[in-house]
Amino acid sequence: MTNAEAMRLLRVLKDAKPIVNVELEVSGHKITQEDLELLEAIREKGSIRRVSAEHNVSYRTIWLRIKRMEDELGFNLVKREKGGLGGGKVILTLQAQILTEKYRVLSKLVQKRIRETDLSPTLRISGSDCPGVELLIHLYEEKGKVAEYLKVGSQLGLELLVNGYSDLAGIHIIDPDTGEYNTHVMRKKLYQGLVLIHGYWREIGFIVEKGNPKNIQSPKDLLRSDVVLANRNKGSGTHLFTQYLLREISREIGSPIQALTRRIRGYSSEYYSHREAALAVLMKKADVTIGPRWVADELGLEFIPLAREKFDFVTRKEFLKKDAIRDFISLLQSQQFKEEASKKGIYISLQTGTLLNK
Repeated sequence: MTNAEAMRLLRVLKDAKPIVNVELEVSGHKITQEDLELLEAIREKGSIRRVSAEHNVSYRTIWLRIKRMEDELGFNLVKREKGGLGGGKVILTLQAQILTEKYRVLSKLVQKRIRETDLSPTLRISGSDCPGVELLIHLYEEKGKVAEYLKVGSQLGLELLVNGYSDLAGIHIIDPDTGEYNTHVMRKKLYQGLVLIHGYWREIGFIVEKGNPKNIQSPKDLLRSDVVLANRNKGSGTHLFTQYLLREISREIGSPIQALTRRIRGYSSEYYSHREAALAVLMKKADVTIGPRWVADELGLEFIPLAREKFDFVTRKEFLKKDAIRDFISLLQSQQFKEEASKKGIYISLQTGTLLNK
């Protein structure tokens, strides 16, 4: 999916509304919306055969379903009435009528409450995939709030922030010329009015099979004909880091970057998350990917460190007054986050949670 396609999808989803199927729990047994709609259909048609024909469900299946509900609830739901001018028919018992009416009222109340409730998350985060962000969201939601986290890569995360689809973007964008992280992005005219919140450091390196059977040790090994790379998507921080490595090789051996990329098998592949790329290694579709240590640990793969990268957060200057952003920054600076993050190979500094260009 391209960035433009992702933006189109988000525009469509902006007007999405939830459809809720209400279920009832009676005497410890779950009665589904489908069960209750079946009873309503029998009440309306007065015949199980008619319901069977209209819904293309066998007569036996309907009877077995009714019997199962009756056994669980401990009372009859339908009864047969014989003869008369209109012939025999099946009607709902008084208990079934009470049950369906209770359901109708509760369903109406639930739908009304949903229409009246603001279902928007109190904090919307976009950007790169990181367990540090997931941990911060966990801590945030422990306070009874809800956060949305779109793992779309650093560059698209910034685009979503600029275009009003998120409140915060998590980024790790390296300058291929200088090795500088994130601060160079804030100097671009497009991002005027944005503020950089210092985040944390995390290890990035090669992720390979256990035992490293291809003996991949340095960036130059990516140029070998027997090595296949699972590359991240364009615009992701890791894709930019890969370009930085190639620029270093280019300077060392005097070969243009374009020529180097043509030599790398799998360079044109695009995986949209660290885990997806690492799974390609685990499933032997690739020999190596570049990503953070936590992904290798999670999947039981081997990790060869290459560098520490800076993971920061960006928001709009006016959003600094929002309670959600203030709460997030407070959690970022908290002792609880520091202790939990260290278990995931995330390193906090004295600058964590401070603003670069307020």
